[in-house]
Amino acid sequence: MHIERGGSYVLPFPRERAFELFTPEGERAWVAGWAPEPLHAPEGRTDLAGAVFRTAATGEETLWLVLALDRERGVADYVRITPGNRLGTVHVVCAATEEGGTRVEVRYRLTATSPAGEHALAATTEAAFAETLAKWQRDGAEALARGLV
Repeated sequence: MHIERGGSYVLPFPRERAFELFTPEGERAWVAGWAPEPLHAPEGRTDLAGAVFRTAATGEETLWLVLALDRERGVADYVRITPGNRLGTVHVVCAATEEGGTRVEVRYRLTATSPAGEHALAATTEAAFAETLAKWQRDGAEALARGLV
C-alpha cells in the first residue's frame, strides 16, 4: 500500500523563524517526545544534507535521512523509515506571505512494508492528515509565540 498526503497552513511568524520548526532540533520545541538521536552528523550537525538520526516520539523507532535542508529557500526534504512498517519521504516548503507570515506546505509519500504498515497507512486518511496539520499549526504557533524556536 502507498499513500500520498499533503496540505498547507499559515503561521503568523516570519519564514526564517517558522522554518526552524522543521529542522531536526527545532521539532523538539513542539513535538511531544521528539528527541533526535544523531547517528551520523556531518560537522556535528543534524541539519545538514546527509545527516542521519533516530526518533521514537510516537513510541516507534523511526530513522531519518536529511536529503536537503535549505534555510534560504525554506525547503526541507527527509527520508523516513520505520523499520518493519513503512518508509517514505517528507517534503516541507515554507514561503513568506504578503502579511509577513509563513505558508507551510507539507507532503508525505509513504509505502507500507508490512501488514502493520498497511494498517498505519490506512489510518492516515485525508481527514486524519488534515487534523494532524491543524494540530501542527496550533503547536508550532504556540512554540514560536513562546520563543522556543
